[in-house]
Amino acid sequence: MTRVREWVEADRPAWETWVRGHAAATLFHRPAWREVIAATFGHRPVYLLAEDESGIRGVLPLFVLRTGLFGTMAVSLPFLNYGGVAADDPEAARLLVDEAARRGRENGCAYVEFRHRYLAPGEPDLPTNTFKVTSVLDLTGGAEDVWKTKLHQNVRNKIRKGQKSDLDIRRGPAELGAFYHVFSVNQRDHGTPVLPKKFFVQLLARFGDTATVLVAYRQGRPVGAKLFMDFGATRYFIWSASVPEGNQAAVVPLMNWLAIEDAVQAGLQAVDMGRSTVGSSSQSFKKYWGVSIEPLYWQYHLLARDEMPGLNTSNPKFEFAIRVWRRLPLFATHWFGPLLAKRLP
Repeated sequence: MTRVREWVEADRPAWETWVRGHAAATLFHRPAWREVIAATFGHRPVYLLAEDESGIRGVLPLFVLRTGLFGTMAVSLPFLNYGGVAADDPEAARLLVDEAARRGRENGCAYVEFRHRYLAPGEPDLPTNTFKVTSVLDLTGGAEDVWKTKLHQNVRNKIRKGQKSDLDIRRGPAELGAFYHVFSVNQRDHGTPVLPKKFFVQLLARFGDTATVLVAYRQGRPVGAKLFMDFGATRYFIWSASVPEGNQAAVVPLMNWLAIEDAVQAGLQAVDMGRSTVGSSSQSFKKYWGVSIEPLYWQYHLLARDEMPGLNTSNPKFEFAIRVWRRLPLFATHWFGPLLAKRLP
């Protein structure tokens, strides 16, 4: 008989082992995110596992967010690309969703949000938003195959431009300060509150062996930044950023290509280039890398509202706020950004 309970620390090794061996589990199902998010933002983790006498049958990482601005919600997972249920069978998936809804009601949540990379068989028929997609690049043919058969000519030209732009690429956790500077400028210029630096400090502390920071310098100034993580046979491009000088030097295409070459040398089979909003400039940029576009399924258990939420930057309701944010000085966004980001999952 399958039952669901909240994890305890003693479950960490079994949870980690199960996630590493399950096809529907992603990097974001790893248990260390529990500490990263809780320590950074103070949100309450509710990590659920389904088990029977043979062991774990499914997992659901979840956080309860009391935002003030937008009410209380439960999200799997906030601030990250994916989350949701990963399960062996329909019964385990259903039990995890039901328990998440029960915990949501118990905590006064308006809804529970599941950011599914894949839909588990037999999951309940919930309201679903497919406005997000992910882009996956196949590396099994090697770097030369990617260069010759997948990359658009314009992408190859930009990579060559980056190679000729006198960029100094540095790698390692010591570059976190420079990474955060570039990331902060980029987020401000896009009208988005920046995550606190503490988030990335926690990330490197918990995932140091599988997380890599790259920073590109030009004439001693950081102009491009990238943070990627490896899990299983996949490299995940999670955060990339550049300042205007870096854009002129084609820094992002060059850093992408260097990370792809490195992934091939490491024996990885795919690069997940991250989620995008359907029809966005980000999706358009990625499609020229020869990726496969795959749908994401953001599902909702509506507990105290009648329609799915619209907490994303593509929502027209946020247009004015985005325009104002872009005009703020960097010191102001450094101060207020993390306070707002905590409330914008």
